[in-house]
Amino acid sequence: MNEQKISILPIANCLWTLILFFCFSFLLVACNNADTKSKVPNSEATEIIQPKNEKLGIDTNKFQGEKPDSFKETKPDKKVSQPQINRVRQKRESEGVYDAKLNGEQILIQEDLSENILASNPDTIKNYLKGFYQGHERFFPRSIADNFEQGVSKERISYPRLNFRVELFEDEYSKKPYKILSYSVRKENEKIIVE
Repeated sequence: MNEQKISILPIANCLWTLILFFCFSFLLVACNNADTKSKVPNSEATEIIQPKNEKLGIDTNKFQGEKPDSFKETKPDKKVSQPQINRVRQKRESEGVYDAKLNGEQILIQEDLSENILASNPDTIKNYLKGFYQGHERFFPRSIADNFEQGVSKERISYPRLNFRVELFEDEYSKKPYKILSYSVRKENEKIIVE
């Protein structure tokens, strides 16, 4: 039985190779024989009949004296060619929270935020940093307080003070920040404080 299976496998592989070869060949032939000519049937061009030039009873030379303003010939303005500015999008960085950052090292955050938006919403960065602080709470140090007499364990989170360096850019193409801000964020009595 095993000898029969072994002898059938090379034949099956050869058969699959032939089938794939024929399918691929068929596709190549079909693509190369595509009709590149227009599919619109050829039709004879119809002759356009010109209207007969008849003389009107009105003298048209009177009307051709002055052209209205919309038809006056104007010299085209000279266009000055301006060099095309090749703008490249800049990559912005935002660091995460790890041991060195928990010990007081500044966390770099680079954001695209125009000056107009910052001027009209001055608390934007503070609210962003509050959300960042809450979002990275899972990285903060934890300890477990056990009460063996009552059989209760309680997890405690140490909320560190995080220092931030926020660099603000006018748009995604700006290479230099227009403003650099430093903030410190901490949590006291279930309230996040940004200083």
